[in-house]
Amino acid sequence: MITPNDLLLHRAQRLLLLKKTIHSLPNINCDSSELLNLEIGCGHGHWLTSFAEIAKERKFIGIDLITKRIAKANQKVSKRLLKNISFLKAEATEFLTALPLNILLQDCFVMYPDPWPKNRHHKRRLINQSFLDLLAENCTNTSKLYFMTDHLDYFRWSKQTISNSKHWNITSGQWPHVETSYFQNLLPKNTFLVADRLY
Repeated sequence: MITPNDLLLHRAQRLLLLKKTIHSLPNINCDSSELLNLEIGCGHGHWLTSFAEIAKERKFIGIDLITKRIAKANQKVSKRLLKNISFLKAEATEFLTALPLNILLQDCFVMYPDPWPKNRHHKRRLINQSFLDLLAENCTNTSKLYFMTDHLDYFRWSKQTISNSKHWNITSGQWPHVETSYFQNLLPKNTFLVADRLY
C-alpha cells in the first residue's frame, strides 16, 4: 500500500530528475540569469515551434505530460534546426518548482488545458489560485499569462479565478503569435484572455 510518505518521496525524486533535465537543456544557461517563455500543455509543439522560428531572440520551452507528444515536438525542433527551443515531459507545478531561481518566465502560454467539466473534478483544473501564485513567483514584473480554451465554462471559471488573484490583472492584450495548433484545428472555436503580472 502506497503511503503519503511514499508519494512525497516519489515527488522529491521526480523534482530532482527534472532539475537535472532542465540544467541539461541546450537552449538554457542555468548558471546565468535567463528569461524563458513557457507553454504548458504544448501537445505536438506545432504552435510553439512556429513562434520560436520567428522570435529567435527569445528562448522557449514546452512541457506536456504525454511522452509521444514531446517526441514529436522535439522532431520538429531537429528538422528546423532551432536553437532557442526545447520540449520536455513535465507536470506544470513540478516544472515551476524545479526551475532555478535565476531562470524567470517572460511569458506563459496555456492552450486548451483539460477542462475537467464535471463539478467534482474542478479541483483538478490547472487554473487555480495555487497555480497562479506559483506561476507569479517564477515571473518578472512585466510577464504575461496567455490562456486559450474552447470550453466556455472553463473560460468563465479561469477569468473569475484570475480576476480574484492578487498577482494577475486581466487586460485587453492580443494573442502574441497567430498559428493554429494541433488542438486548435480539432477545436476551432476558442476564447482567450491575457493577464499581466501585478507587483
